[in-house]
Amino acid sequence: MSYPYFFVDKNFITPDSVFITGEDFNHLVKVLRARVGDTVEISDNETKRYNTVLAGIKKDQAVLQINRTNKITKSPHRISLFQCMLKKEAMEFAIQKTAEIGVDRIIPVLSARTVVDIGEKKIKDKICRWQQIALSASKQCKRDFICEIAYPVEAAIIDAAGYNLFFLPVEDLYLDDKAALAPELENTLQSLKDIIKGLKDKEISGSFQDGPDPLSEIAYIVGPEGGFEKKEVLDLVRKGAISINFGTNILRSETASVYFLSILDYLLKVSIA
Repeated sequence: MSYPYFFVDKNFITPDSVFITGEDFNHLVKVLRARVGDTVEISDNETKRYNTVLAGIKKDQAVLQINRTNKITKSPHRISLFQCMLKKEAMEFAIQKTAEIGVDRIIPVLSARTVVDIGEKKIKDKICRWQQIALSASKQCKRDFICEIAYPVEAAIIDAAGYNLFFLPVEDLYLDDKAALAPELENTLQSLKDIIKGLKDKEISGSFQDGPDPLSEIAYIVGPEGGFEKKEVLDLVRKGAISINFGTNILRSETASVYFLSILDYLLKVSIA
């Protein structure tokens, strides 16, 4: 059976009780029509998840009695999506579905062919709306931690080298430039081989003896409706991005975001298992 699920700041949690106020209170009482005795699940978005029972409803506050507490820990693999900004419906779809699958962070990106023009005055409102969509999706799929929406960045300043793996889905790397990029491509390929070897070593030894998990920070970037410009692709590859191709079908940007995340999610869960 599925129970209502909320994220509650730890300041509203005591050893015995959880207090729900504000919009969550209205949603619990007026939309879900919860009654005293109903089960409600809670995450503090930090270290604990709670199974509770609705013990009392006041004018602007619900009081939940804690029955059981479970520890929660974040995955050793943190996945970030650099999503070039799309038109309203497409952007919101990408945020909602990737949050449901389990992406940890979404960074909106301004690229050369971004067709969405968002002024500085509106960007804060957009971020608030996108965060609300990510929060709702996080509740809906009952993930332990909320998907975070970061402040938009320019494509030119993205540091692909700052991640253990940074994937760049493109229709095709520009053929005329493959020779010039040979050293960069070879370096990223070797890094990928080293990480795969590390995973195999972990399977044998049970832990990474020589340092942290080599897949602790993974990212991928998905271009806008019009795709990336040549310079953007080449710059990202020079910085360490691994260019990949999805085959002959040309996917919409929002489809590509969901499609590739599902592949990453599967591969990482298999490696953990």
